[in-house]
Amino acid sequence: MKAKIKNLCVFSIIFFAGCAGRTSSTIKSDEINNIIDLTSGFKNIQTIRLSEFVDSVTFIPLETTRESLLSDNIESYQFSSRYIFRYDQYFDWNGKYCITIGKGGNGPFEEPEGRVYSSFFSDNHFYSKGTKFIEYDITGKPTGKVRNLYTHREFNAGDIQGVEFFNVGENFALYDFPITLRFFNKNFETVSSRVVTKVDSLPSGYLSPLGGFNKFATYYKDHVLFYNFLNDTVFYVTDTGLYPHWIVSFDDPSRLPTQVILQYNRLRNEAMALVRSGSSVENSEIVRLTDNKHIVRAAYETESYLFFLMTEFVFWADRGNVSVRNKKPADPYIIYYEKNNGKTTRVKGKGFVDDLLGMDFFYPQLGIFDEKLISIIWPFELLDFIGECRDKGREVNPQLLALSKQGKEEDNPIIILAHLKKK
Repeated sequence: MKAKIKNLCVFSIIFFAGCAGRTSSTIKSDEINNIIDLTSGFKNIQTIRLSEFVDSVTFIPLETTRESLLSDNIESYQFSSRYIFRYDQYFDWNGKYCITIGKGGNGPFEEPEGRVYSSFFSDNHFYSKGTKFIEYDITGKPTGKVRNLYTHREFNAGDIQGVEFFNVGENFALYDFPITLRFFNKNFETVSSRVVTKVDSLPSGYLSPLGGFNKFATYYKDHVLFYNFLNDTVFYVTDTGLYPHWIVSFDDPSRLPTQVILQYNRLRNEAMALVRSGSSVENSEIVRLTDNKHIVRAAYETESYLFFLMTEFVFWADRGNVSVRNKKPADPYIIYYEKNNGKTTRVKGKGFVDDLLGMDFFYPQLGIFDEKLISIIWPFELLDFIGECRDKGREVNPQLLALSKQGKEEDNPIIILAHLKKK
């Protein structure tokens, strides 16, 4: 099945229909080459071995120094051709710690909130976003370019923390979820913006129900993919705009309703009022709308596949010792689309059956980049796993045994790279 849009007429149909919202009932036959039928894949559940997709697994222990100590917040890891990075901390692809950019403080090139929340590297410069855009040279020293986001009308405090910040061509982009994708040049001047979701208005202090685990921008070769779950369109991002590339068909009754995302403040407040009045949250509108509904957390393209990392949305799932509904967060899962035949399949359980390393399953927690499924494990988790295997009389993979002897239990995590087979 070819992935190319055939002509400009079809381009226009897909773009404007995508921006208005799509279901399979509105898909025309001449657009079928660009349709990913996620609904059928949701129902086509198969046990899949890791070795069916992957030919080898390698490891990158991230160097542990006083400056490079990492927390267990896994959703913040990013990847580029040169670096593995998390917020403001950069490592090379051998795991060596390189630099931490940005500094807290009240100076013109410092972050008053204490740290950088996202960053990227481009053309021998680092760029960060916290409450400001700041440019740094290759050594991490500010170059003098800065833009204070709080002083510009197009932003407000609610926008700044709830967006994705990424490099694209000669410019960079900032996603003000859920409405606008803004484009800036490297002088921090606004060059364009694109409305990706038409909404009459959002409440002041808008809260997103998606949390921090969504990735709206991912990378494939020289392309930046932007996936907008609200209108089921996968775009390629240009320097100043969006180019529609895939339409994703994911229909009720399984799909999380768009209204939950756009009206989350109201629905959440009504649920809280019910609980305060002595009623059960199970009687709330948001529970009725979200129970047994699913959402795409990220979309990744590779040479032969598109992978969709998904999860069931559980409102007020248990967090630590806090339990309102006595419901655990749902485990994420994978649906993949085969480019050559258009087939979609849901991987059964929590991930691929790990027949290469012998672990219980493999799930790309950190995403997919450069034909690699990427996961992570902490040294203490690896040692615990090996201990459990020995207690049960299970054989331990020699790679894991060798890896466990390379560092200390309290060291930084280890990046796991599962290399996709070449077709």
